[in-house]
Amino acid sequence: MQINEEAAASQGRVLIFPAQVPKVADREVHFLFSLRQMEDILMDAAVRPVPFSPAYVEGIARWRNFALPVVSLEKCLGLSSLEVRSHQRLMVVRAPQKTAVLPGANRIMLRVVPPIQMLTLPIDCSPVSDGWICEPNLTRAVYKWQNGFLVVAHLEHILQGDN
Repeated sequence: MQINEEAAASQGRVLIFPAQVPKVADREVHFLFSLRQMEDILMDAAVRPVPFSPAYVEGIARWRNFALPVVSLEKCLGLSSLEVRSHQRLMVVRAPQKTAVLPGANRIMLRVVPPIQMLTLPIDCSPVSDGWICEPNLTRAVYKWQNGFLVVAHLEHILQGDN
């Protein structure tokens, strides 16, 4: 049986990047995604506003002939966001695809700011109550970590608009 080397190399690795929010309980907040969820990082892409969209949808941007929503995870989770405009990138992430859907239908773009770290699991962290997140149904988990809090977004619920 032949094993896909790229898939094998990505197993057990995660990407962590800082949330653009004030500190919570004197700790920085970070978002965590598996390496397999991340598909691309764009240095520069035009984001077009979408009238009447939810406040957490910043607009849409083109990626590989698809128009993807650009989502603010901070606003989506009900966190007060900081306006950080320097060195931003757009990261294309995907939710697990359980059924056949149109290509691009299970993807969103997120604004991220460096540093973006790649870590290997396990990470020394412990689950905590996420009482400071206003939309807890849009998170899978929140962990206390040596460098702050790690928030794992529930992309399926975000894509379905379950808030």
